[in-house]
Amino acid sequence: MTTSFNDMRSATDLALSRRRFLQASGGLVVAFRLFGPQPAWAKDAARTSVASPPAGKLYAWLAVHPDNTATLFTGKVETGTGVQTALAQIAAEELDFPFDRLDVVMGTTSETVDQGPSYGSMTVRYAGPQIRNAAAAGRAALLNLASEHFKVSPNQLTAKEGTIVVLGSPGRTITYGKLVDGKRLEMEIGASGERFAMKVAPNAHPKDPSTYTIIGKPLPRKDIPGKILATFSYVQDVRVDGMLHGRVVRPYGVGATLQSVDETGLKSIPGFVQVVRRDNFLGVVAETEWAAIQAAAKLGSTLHPSGPDAGQAKWSNWNGLPKMDQIWDTVRETAEGRNISVASKGSAALAFGYTKRTLKATYKTPFQMHGSIGPSCAIADVKGDHATLWSGTQMPHEARRDMAKLLDIPLDNIELRWFEASGAYGRNGLEHAIADAAIMSQAVKRPVRVQWMRWDEHGWEPKGPPIVQDLRGAVDADGRVIAWQHHMWIPTISDTHLIAAALTGNPNATGETGTGGVPVITYAYTFENADVAVHDEGRVALLTAWLRSPAQFETTFAMESFIDELAAAAGKDPLAFRLAHLEDARAIAVLKAAAEAYGWEERPAGAKADRSGKPAHGRGIAWVNRDDSRVATIADITVDPGSGRIKVSRVVVAHDCGLVVNPDGLKNQIEGNIIQSLSRTLLEEVTFDSARVTSLDWQGYPILRFEDIPDSIEIVLVNNRPEYPSYGAGEPSTNPTAAVISNAIFDAVGVRLRQTPFRPERVKAAMSS
Repeated sequence: MTTSFNDMRSATDLALSRRRFLQASGGLVVAFRLFGPQPAWAKDAARTSVASPPAGKLYAWLAVHPDNTATLFTGKVETGTGVQTALAQIAAEELDFPFDRLDVVMGTTSETVDQGPSYGSMTVRYAGPQIRNAAAAGRAALLNLASEHFKVSPNQLTAKEGTIVVLGSPGRTITYGKLVDGKRLEMEIGASGERFAMKVAPNAHPKDPSTYTIIGKPLPRKDIPGKILATFSYVQDVRVDGMLHGRVVRPYGVGATLQSVDETGLKSIPGFVQVVRRDNFLGVVAETEWAAIQAAAKLGSTLHPSGPDAGQAKWSNWNGLPKMDQIWDTVRETAEGRNISVASKGSAALAFGYTKRTLKATYKTPFQMHGSIGPSCAIADVKGDHATLWSGTQMPHEARRDMAKLLDIPLDNIELRWFEASGAYGRNGLEHAIADAAIMSQAVKRPVRVQWMRWDEHGWEPKGPPIVQDLRGAVDADGRVIAWQHHMWIPTISDTHLIAAALTGNPNATGETGTGGVPVITYAYTFENADVAVHDEGRVALLTAWLRSPAQFETTFAMESFIDELAAAAGKDPLAFRLAHLEDARAIAVLKAAAEAYGWEERPAGAKADRSGKPAHGRGIAWVNRDDSRVATIADITVDPGSGRIKVSRVVVAHDCGLVVNPDGLKNQIEGNIIQSLSRTLLEEVTFDSARVTSLDWQGYPILRFEDIPDSIEIVLVNNRPEYPSYGAGEPSTNPTAAVISNAIFDAVGVRLRQTPFRPERVKAAMSS
């Protein structure tokens, strides 16, 4: 069977379930198209370049097909957040086209414009306006075509549901499909700038939001039916004709070097092809996946290797990681001395000298991982100075640029074909698997599929870094905060150098290291004297990268927990205390909306703490401003002093991300954020020794189970109105959770936990002390 992305058909058209097909063939052979009718220009045999289309051409964004279906092309990708559906709603709205007849092609670099990676809650916020303008320009272009067809002015035409009608002559109609007649939409619509800052179709005239009929509706997500019915194909399911299987053998210690490789017995494994070694990069390639797994195991790729020379591949004895309980000292010591001011008002240092009611606290958060249930996977076919890649990366255009550097191949000769990954958000191992596959494919001159093992994913995917924060505050006799100091030591959260690049001796070929400027933390309180600062860029040995709402999940935990500490010291209600120190109208609105939905009753923080030793109930509140979205969260919990177990029974979320494109999709995202952030708060912590990560399976790194999900997650939407732009919703509701639970524990039993996760043993230890 010949591999052909342009000839692919919908999997559902095959009338063959994914599960049955995989049982029969061992995987999905890429000979059908996942995204509906192919664009007209894809049939052009003369089109040989795999460069991205020019953003100023209409065909870069839209295709209309003879059967009156259409395709939206976007460089953004779906990672489970529902943006495929939301962007389709925006396009269908402006195009006056049926939503259910509009397919979406995402991420594939030869077919889509680089709109920047799909991260940071920025897809709808930044790509939405680009697509809105492109679709509005498309509607105008179609009306102009119809004007020529009917020999009337465009003002005498109206468009609805993919059909253009001559006003006053209902019999004179033509569908978009018949009008375009299979041609490529060559119209120039104009574009300037790049990625997030790109401006598309500047002369377009989008609709007045008051006339929307598709945006704002809870339309069903386009991807869910296939996922429920097991007809959806993830990148893990893709198979390419002539493909080999690869496995990488990682160093025993994080910084170890490869000393020797004994290949004895490998050739006796049925299907074994060869060992691939470049400096410290070591992989095996085989005709079958099982053969690759067996060969890698002989060389030392197992869940619990006993040492650097336990396998037939021998590594140096590297022990450069700090002790786990000293990691926060390492974070402080390795900070590069930059003191970035987030907020500075009055003189906190002077104010502290004039008060005796001062509180101090240190908050600590550990390494955490993405914990993708589907391990990272990629396929690469490198032939000479051309390469084709299959991946579920969040940043396909960026990954393409990285591969050009890593492989020393011209950028326009590289195509990345995007398929959603099972486990795709954040900077997990997806880009690293591409590099693994590419290096091995280049060596064997055949397509190679790399599927990480569970211990590869847990051990080597980039982690969210540990953060330590010192806070000091003072309140006067009236309960007003007169001084506030919050200093954060945040290591690099963006050490995106590809593992394979480092192992092959070329660590500077790809990626970057840093925090991208000031980490995402927003200080909004009106304290008279405030000093909020970040000390950043420290290195902490393990590879780090963005984990949902990087740094702000942790900094919100410290800030909003310490606010409660001050409220308790002042004998004030936590909600009233916050409102008394805020002027941000949208922050006040979400706090009040959450309190009303919850049924908040005013009382001092911790005033009803139960120290009887029986299960105790508590409530907690916190809020955040994440990139102009405001979220307030309230939760009810029960603490069992005997076991130390915390049960979260009810969560109320008030969410203001402006105009909502799909309310049902937003609800899905908020619920998912609450569940995942509860898991991070209660359970998740990467463990390691002096050489390597040791939490390499789900026992070592437990995540929230179904029985621990809250009984109720209630959502209130605030400022969901056309006069507000659409802000991001992918991450904001993650941030308040750890503070909410910390505050609720204090409310229940009078104990303050300042280090996550709140595992039972940590809760019991805090209560006993």
